[in-house]
Amino acid sequence: MRRWIKGALAAACVATAPGGAWAVFSGDMSPRARSGDSDYADGVEAWERKDWAAAVAALEKVVARRPWHDNAHSLLGYSWRKLGEYEKSLAHYHTALELNPRHRQALEYLGRAYLELHWPDKAEETLAQLGGVCRFVALTFSDGDFSDGCVEYRSLSEAVAYYQRTGQPPAE
Repeated sequence: MRRWIKGALAAACVATAPGGAWAVFSGDMSPRARSGDSDYADGVEAWERKDWAAAVAALEKVVARRPWHDNAHSLLGYSWRKLGEYEKSLAHYHTALELNPRHRQALEYLGRAYLELHWPDKAEETLAQLGGVCRFVALTFSDGDFSDGCVEYRSLSEAVAYYQRTGQPPAE
């Protein structure tokens, strides 16, 4: 039975690439379908092109309808932070983390917000919290390379170290 499950999982991860070659998609290499929630999809697309005001406009509609959407809250926190609205930013990060205490992206971005506010102790506390969450992520394979599975921890750790050396938050 166990061998059958492993085989079924492996088969589910394999797709035929153009030209008949076989390819395994994982992580960032996986094709992503546009969300069925057009406001969320619009918000993510605006976020990806760094149009913070458009991201806020779309994602605020999402959380108005679905206040439990932790990813929308995390992206809203990031967008408000980029617009310099730290009070709104922190509120959305905290909401994302109330909904999902293991939300790695929200933890990383919250730590970066603390650095931008020159609250390094809070950033270090957040880094420790993120480290605890990352214990549950063992290994990932993405873009042709293995990693420890918690890029958010590595990113925030580097940002905290930079702040400790320079007294300034790093650019993102």
